[in-house]
Amino acid sequence: MTESDQLAERFRANHAVLVVARDRLQAAVDDGTASDDQRKRLDTVNELLTPVTVTDVDADGNVVEVQRPRQFLEVDPEGQGRAVEVLGDLQAAKNIAVLVPGMGNSLDTFRGQSDRGDLIKQEAGPGTAVVVWLDYDSPQSLVQAASKDAAIEAGPRLAEFMNEVDELKAEDADVTLVAHSYGTDVAAQAVMAGARPKRLVMTGSPGIAKYVDEAADFVQPPTRLYTERAPGDYVSYTEWHGPDPANFSDAIRMATTDPRAGDDPVSVHWHNEYYRPNSESLRNIGRVVRGDLTSITTTNTSRSAETKLFLGTSWGGALNAAAGAASKVYDGVVALTKPSKESAGAAAGQAAAGRTTNGAGRGSEGRQR
Repeated sequence: MTESDQLAERFRANHAVLVVARDRLQAAVDDGTASDDQRKRLDTVNELLTPVTVTDVDADGNVVEVQRPRQFLEVDPEGQGRAVEVLGDLQAAKNIAVLVPGMGNSLDTFRGQSDRGDLIKQEAGPGTAVVVWLDYDSPQSLVQAASKDAAIEAGPRLAEFMNEVDELKAEDADVTLVAHSYGTDVAAQAVMAGARPKRLVMTGSPGIAKYVDEAADFVQPPTRLYTERAPGDYVSYTEWHGPDPANFSDAIRMATTDPRAGDDPVSVHWHNEYYRPNSESLRNIGRVVRGDLTSITTTNTSRSAETKLFLGTSWGGALNAAAGAASKVYDGVVALTKPSKESAGAAAGQAAAGRTTNGAGRGSEGRQR
């Protein structure tokens, strides 16, 4: 079986997983036992099973529109849910983007991320495939997102997936890892675990780690780091997990609003507007994905300038200071609740001794019987 056949079979297998989930959920609805969450998940699964319209070339060379099932490399309809969807032809693409969403995502919100991936695909242009990677338990609240645990757990899995993409893609295809918000932490962990995309794009990052204050601290060649921070992005201003990558001197910070535009550019503000259609922010992401690096527009605006109020005051600096103090308190509480290396080692030793003793006891009982 060729790699193409294996990929098609994988798409079919995950389609079948969704069909089974749909039938089970529909049965619960029909017999009146379905919970509200199950009804919502049924709507989600039905949407994921809805065919999409794509263009193809028929036997006579004519461009035609055809319906095909959505392409999932992974899908888990249980619990919070996970999915990895391929938009386009992964094996034939010249440029590939892997999109990693941030907090607040689940299978029930996946459509929004798939739409975002499609916007990147359209912006990057012909010959592009996008993979939307939500194969981790995205934090569902600010309290959960305050911890790096989900990113630390997900990073190696993403690194392994990036290696899989390298095996599936055309030899000369370039891969760009695009991450938003908490997803930038996941992407950073993947890069530190050995992932080597040609380019890495981070938008609205809360920081990577307290000790990471330049790209060289975590990005290894040939990967190059590109960042975006929109005016008013409170998540980036907090620097909760570490210094804002948009300030790294060895990263390329891209503009989110076209500096050459007229009086009515598409504005990008706050935390969730980086992928607005026709915005300079999305255009720059598309330029990175297709390798049109000389067309990228850049900026070096400061946090203070982006949040200037009146009389020279700025709320961005105040937020950063408050978040910094809160982060130190949070880190202190976490440190108090986690066992030290010494106590963890002692506990492990005691557990091992207990297993040995218990094992011997069970053996004796077995012989007596």
